[in-house]
Amino acid sequence: MKNKCKLDFISIFFLLGPWLDVASFLNIGGTFSLSVILRTLFFGILFIQLMKRKNCFKELALIFGVGGILFFYSVFLLKQGMFSSLSATLKLLYLPMLLLYFKNYSWEGDKYRILEIVLFTYLGIFLCSYLFGFGADAYLETDGKSGFKGLFSSINEFSAIVVSLLFFVGTYLKREKKYLPLILLFILSFWVSLLIGTKVLLGGILLTLCYFLYLERKFLFLDRSLQVKSAIVLLAVVFLLGGGFLFTRTRTYQNMKIQQDFFQVTNIVSYDFMNRVLFNDRLTFLKDNFDYYKEQSPVKQILGIGISDYEVKMVEIDFFDLLFRYGVFGLLFFVVVFIVWMPWKCMKIEAIFATILLLLISFTSGHVLIYPAVCIYFGCFSTFLKEGKKL
Repeated sequence: MKNKCKLDFISIFFLLGPWLDVASFLNIGGTFSLSVILRTLFFGILFIQLMKRKNCFKELALIFGVGGILFFYSVFLLKQGMFSSLSATLKLLYLPMLLLYFKNYSWEGDKYRILEIVLFTYLGIFLCSYLFGFGADAYLETDGKSGFKGLFSSINEFSAIVVSLLFFVGTYLKREKKYLPLILLFILSFWVSLLIGTKVLLGGILLTLCYFLYLERKFLFLDRSLQVKSAIVLLAVVFLLGGGFLFTRTRTYQNMKIQQDFFQVTNIVSYDFMNRVLFNDRLTFLKDNFDYYKEQSPVKQILGIGISDYEVKMVEIDFFDLLFRYGVFGLLFFVVVFIVWMPWKCMKIEAIFATILLLLISFTSGHVLIYPAVCIYFGCFSTFLKEGKKL
């Protein structure tokens, strides 16, 4: 049986999440930033709590055994420095530690309400920074693209958090028949997506909206009369055509067009379009990384080239970054732990879908699996279990 954690520091840490990301943007603390310190402290608290459970010793030995190997490899063979080596190692271990913790401890408090507050906080901080004129643009002026990232360093991490929480919190609000905050949530999310100008956030919101409409298909369409169905189909066509036209006026479309024109991509049904426009040249980075990786020694292929190797740009597709940066050894450890320790069969359907959304983002824009601000939500979703189910 699980032991309940009496001190609900988990809820506090989730509520701090948006503000830690703001602190990271503002670079509070410099090299030893407030965000890094508190997230490392949180990792340490999880470790201390797990040390109280004798049945966790084998799993903890596995986590720190893998971490120790990669840390000393990075310091003594890659010569990447103590701090950068420790940072890279903790990034790999963060998600496994979270999953192990939530396998053994329950999370007190109103979890749905907490995540609702977290999501509205992220959206509120972003929109306030836009309305009051502080924050930063998402792109350099020389890029030609437009977009606003507010007080957040990474629009990829911000987008992944908003997309996953929008689906999860939206499902909760719909089930509780809290339609006003649900509608407000979608309006604010759309507004934010239009300001940022990225494909992932807008696409994730539209996908979530389509899912909710599908759930209400009987009420909205199937149980209606033929005349009403015809009117709905006509209205849907008008919305699709109008939406397509309005999409061409968004920053997301304009940024895609700039990318397409810059690389002189003429055929939208082509590898170049998929790579240059949809994946923002990530497939090129993938090829560069693979060519560099295969030329390395067997040791580097097994244990990775390291996060601090700047000979090639990171792919920003998490699976491949795990392979190239942490090697076959690190990738296998991470994948096996993730598959085995994630309670797939016990999780509620909304938790599974939110997890799948995060995984899809990790395979498109990255910044999910080894980024503490985002990967913590895998651990979060693993705590939402079906009634009567236990790990």
